[in-house]
Amino acid sequence: MATKDMVPDIRPRAGHDLLVGIDGVLPRLSAPTESAMLAESLMTALVRTAACGDICRVRQQADAIRIAAAHLRAGEPEKADPVLRKARAGLLPGSH
Repeated sequence: MATKDMVPDIRPRAGHDLLVGIDGVLPRLSAPTESAMLAESLMTALVRTAACGDICRVRQQADAIRIAAAHLRAGEPEKADPVLRKARAGLLPGSH
Protein backbone atom coordinates (compact mmCIF):
# COMPACT_ATOMS: atom_id res chain seq x y z
CA MET A 1 0.00 0.00 0.00
CA ALA A 2 1.51 3.33 -1.01
CA THR A 3 1.67 6.17 1.49
CA LYS A 4 -0.93 8.17 -0.40
CA ASP A 5 -3.33 5.21 -0.18
CA MET A 6 -3.23 4.97 3.62
CA VAL A 7 -6.50 5.52 5.44
CA PRO A 8 -6.21 8.45 7.84
CA ASP A 9 -6.71 7.84 11.56
CA ILE A 10 -9.98 9.61 12.36
CA ARG A 11 -10.29 8.43 15.94
CA PRO A 12 -10.59 11.15 18.58
CA ARG A 13 -7.35 11.83 20.41
CA ALA A 14 -6.65 9.91 23.60
CA GLY A 15 -8.70 11.19 26.50
CA HIS A 16 -11.44 12.74 24.38
CA ASP A 17 -14.18 11.05 26.43
CA LEU A 18 -12.55 12.19 29.68
CA LEU A 19 -12.43 15.76 28.44
CA VAL A 20 -16.09 15.63 27.41
CA GLY A 21 -16.98 14.17 30.83
CA ILE A 22 -15.05 16.85 32.70
CA ASP A 23 -16.57 19.62 30.59
CA GLY A 24 -20.02 18.27 31.38
CA VAL A 25 -19.38 18.18 35.12
CA LEU A 26 -17.38 21.35 35.89
CA PRO A 27 -20.18 23.86 35.27
CA ARG A 28 -22.54 21.87 37.50
CA LEU A 29 -20.31 21.47 40.57
CA SER A 30 -22.11 24.24 42.43
CA ALA A 31 -25.29 22.13 42.64
CA PRO A 32 -24.58 19.90 45.66
CA THR A 33 -27.73 17.86 45.15
CA GLU A 34 -26.25 16.53 41.90
CA SER A 35 -22.98 15.21 43.39
CA ALA A 36 -23.80 11.51 43.02
CA MET A 37 -25.03 12.00 39.47
CA LEU A 38 -21.91 14.00 38.57
CA ALA A 39 -19.69 11.27 40.00
CA GLU A 40 -21.55 8.76 37.85
CA SER A 41 -21.02 10.93 34.77
CA LEU A 42 -17.28 11.01 35.43
CA MET A 43 -17.16 7.24 35.85
CA THR A 44 -19.07 6.80 32.59
CA ALA A 45 -16.44 8.92 30.83
CA LEU A 46 -13.75 6.76 32.42
CA VAL A 47 -15.43 3.56 31.22
CA ARG A 48 -15.71 4.93 27.69
CA THR A 49 -12.02 5.81 27.74
CA ALA A 50 -11.17 2.31 28.92
CA ALA A 51 -13.35 0.76 26.22
CA CYS A 52 -11.33 2.66 23.60
CA GLY A 53 -8.11 1.35 25.10
CA ASP A 54 -6.92 4.85 25.93
CA ILE A 55 -6.46 4.60 29.70
CA CYS A 56 -2.75 3.84 29.38
CA ARG A 57 -2.30 7.01 27.30
CA VAL A 58 -4.02 9.28 29.84
CA ARG A 59 -3.23 7.48 33.12
CA GLN A 60 -2.78 10.63 35.25
CA GLN A 61 -6.04 12.14 34.10
CA ALA A 62 -7.89 8.84 34.56
CA ASP A 63 -6.61 8.66 38.13
CA ALA A 64 -7.74 12.25 38.66
CA ILE A 65 -11.24 11.35 37.45
CA ARG A 66 -11.41 8.55 40.03
CA ILE A 67 -10.28 10.93 42.80
CA ALA A 68 -12.75 13.63 41.74
CA ALA A 69 -15.60 11.11 41.61
CA ALA A 70 -14.72 9.97 45.14
CA HIS A 71 -14.82 13.59 46.33
CA LEU A 72 -18.20 14.05 44.71
CA ARG A 73 -19.58 10.88 46.30
CA ALA A 74 -18.36 12.20 49.66
CA GLY A 75 -20.21 15.47 49.05
CA GLU A 76 -17.01 17.49 48.56
CA PRO A 77 -17.40 19.23 45.18
CA GLU A 78 -14.98 21.95 46.28
CA LYS A 79 -12.23 19.31 46.43
CA ALA A 80 -13.24 17.80 43.09
CA ASP A 81 -13.03 21.14 41.26
CA PRO A 82 -9.23 21.67 41.28
CA VAL A 83 -8.60 18.00 40.51
CA LEU A 84 -10.86 18.19 37.46
CA ARG A 85 -9.37 21.48 36.28
CA LYS A 86 -5.85 20.07 36.44
CA ALA A 87 -6.92 16.91 34.59
CA ARG A 88 -8.68 19.02 31.97
CA ALA A 89 -5.55 21.09 31.40
CA GLY A 90 -3.57 17.89 30.85
CA LEU A 91 -6.04 16.70 28.19
CA LEU A 92 -6.02 19.82 26.06
CA PRO A 93 -4.10 19.81 22.78
CA GLY A 94 -0.52 20.90 23.22
CA SER A 95 -0.34 19.83 26.85
CA HIS A 96 1.67 16.68 26.14
